[in-house]
Amino acid sequence: MNRQLSHRIGIPLVSPERLEPRSMMAAQPLSPLPPESIDGTGNNAAHADWGSAGVDLLRRSAAAYADGIAAPSGGDRPGARAISNALAQSPAGGITNDRDFTAFVYAWGQFLDHDLSLTATATPRERFSIPVPTGDPSFDPAGTGAMTISMSRSAFDPATGTAAGNPRQQVNSITAFIDGSQVYGSDATRAAALREFSGGRMKTSAGNLLPFNTAGLPNANDAHVVADSQLFLAGDVRANENPELIAVQTLFVREHNRIAAAAAAKNPSWTDEQLYQHARRIVIAELQKITYDEFLPALLGAGTPATAALRAYRGYRPDVNPGIATEFSTAAFRFGHSMLGDDIKFLDDSGNEVRAALGLRDAFFNAPVVSQTGIDPILKYLASDRAQEIDTKVVDDVRNFLFGAPGQGGFDLAALNIQRGRDHGLADYNSVRAAYGLPRLTSVAQITDDVAVQNSLAATYGSVDKIDLWVGGLAEKHLPGSSLGETFTRIIVDQFSRLRDGDRYWYQNSLPADAVREIQNTSLADIVRRNTQVKNLQGDVFFFRTLIGGTVFADLNRDGRRQPQETGLAGTTVSLVTAAGATIATTTTDARGNYVFKGLDLGSYRVVVTPPSGGDAVTSRTVSITRGGEIRDNDVGLAPKAATPPSRPVAPPAPRPTPPRAAVFAALGTGSPKTGIR
Repeated sequence: MNRQLSHRIGIPLVSPERLEPRSMMAAQPLSPLPPESIDGTGNNAAHADWGSAGVDLLRRSAAAYADGIAAPSGGDRPGARAISNALAQSPAGGITNDRDFTAFVYAWGQFLDHDLSLTATATPRERFSIPVPTGDPSFDPAGTGAMTISMSRSAFDPATGTAAGNPRQQVNSITAFIDGSQVYGSDATRAAALREFSGGRMKTSAGNLLPFNTAGLPNANDAHVVADSQLFLAGDVRANENPELIAVQTLFVREHNRIAAAAAAKNPSWTDEQLYQHARRIVIAELQKITYDEFLPALLGAGTPATAALRAYRGYRPDVNPGIATEFSTAAFRFGHSMLGDDIKFLDDSGNEVRAALGLRDAFFNAPVVSQTGIDPILKYLASDRAQEIDTKVVDDVRNFLFGAPGQGGFDLAALNIQRGRDHGLADYNSVRAAYGLPRLTSVAQITDDVAVQNSLAATYGSVDKIDLWVGGLAEKHLPGSSLGETFTRIIVDQFSRLRDGDRYWYQNSLPADAVREIQNTSLADIVRRNTQVKNLQGDVFFFRTLIGGTVFADLNRDGRRQPQETGLAGTTVSLVTAAGATIATTTTDARGNYVFKGLDLGSYRVVVTPPSGGDAVTSRTVSITRGGEIRDNDVGLAPKAATPPSRPVAPPAPRPTPPRAAVFAALGTGSPKTGIR
């Protein structure tokens, strides 16, 4: 082990053995089941279309169309942009998540979302534009009162929307299962276009990046900042939406090819199809494991009832429909939009920036950035940057500049979410709560303790019964230990319970026990380390928890090292100073002389201790935070003051001795010493 580096980051380095590719699974077929279909059909023997591509979204609450059939809901509520202005405007600098979530939480959430649901635009288009308030500073600065934000309604099942008893139902274009469809595709044409058909491998381009869309398959390019030919091809059409998403997509193509290569080496007789399906099966299992053992416990809280419910797997249930609920895809699972920061950084393995940060507004469909930097600096950033809080606030880069500037193609993501809920006929927040078994609320004060948010909700909606689901769910007070309120928690637990229990190919149901154990010992951090040069990661990349601490002690022997007999000094002032010399925090030691600074960013720091009895401050060694972790041994010794030697008392002048009388008389001349007479 490199002890110097280990000391700098405060936690042990990952052992080389941890980085070795797991190979046990490469030597055996994984499942007696036939390979999963690409389009999700046949997973359930009795209901072959459950969870497959092209089926209707489910509804857990009654449709609330204005006419009971298909007309959008929300006609008695304020416009979506007006609500966004009232409730979603983020303060300068944002609000950092209070549980130390990294950017990986929203990046994984988007990557996962693209495995679960996609609702296309209706053909022919049905315009459902968002009215812009007169004088809106971003979208109507001239005060014309005639501006709108463009939006079109979602594609729907043409057999629905015919009567009140048969309301419009939107269609999920991709498979509902966690089956890697964002990597492999949900239709045979796209799946084939992504394969090499040699060695089980998937196609890549220079730099081991995703292949380019040379075949001209459907691909989203909403920002139009680059030509379609410069966009990558992946299993989902939205893969190029931002560099972070591209990086995660690329990571799992590399993981697939790594697994296929290991299996080919162990099994030289296996065909391309066998190798491809083998690697695909493992990647799908890894996606399932990371989602349920890392991502969801992070979001819902490790020790909460919600997480406990999702951990309690009891096997496949053929009576459970895993289909995606519109309350989930159209509202609850859009919580991540409030977590976005306003830029993307590019970091080396030690956390140093390797190129200028990219504003989020400039990142949309900007695939060439990834060609320039590769995925390593982006993945390191995702594991090292703290996300914004999950609340009603949305950063300006997506509230005013989504896919372009206002008036030049720009959108408001918060307003789009509200408007999309109305397009889908979502019931109001309170009615959805009731449909999911939660009590109706009678006051905005029951939604949140934040008085400012209470006032904004009341002023905007007037009644708790008119609040849009996406807004109400985000406004809720978080449950203890969680980052979500009870409504979104209930919706998400329901959806992910059904996705697991209704999946015959779920890894714990379909793989042998030794393969399950290997999957369960694999983390997202492991997969990043295996497939990139990013090795310096905390074990759980969904959190960036950092700490610098130590003890201020009486350094009796002045050697700078704390000995058993050298006690801590209570009540001592300790300051944390950056490499640039800025003091960013100050604390005092506890009764044992201990101090702690938490929530620190990447960088180098020193601790400065002010002796309680005066004198010069003492500065610690420099400690560097290059990944999440704790440095608890930054002790600082204060040497006792040198003892001042006691001053010698000044003796009074010695009295002059009185001479003998005879000597006096002798000095005076004659006379009798007895009589004193001359």
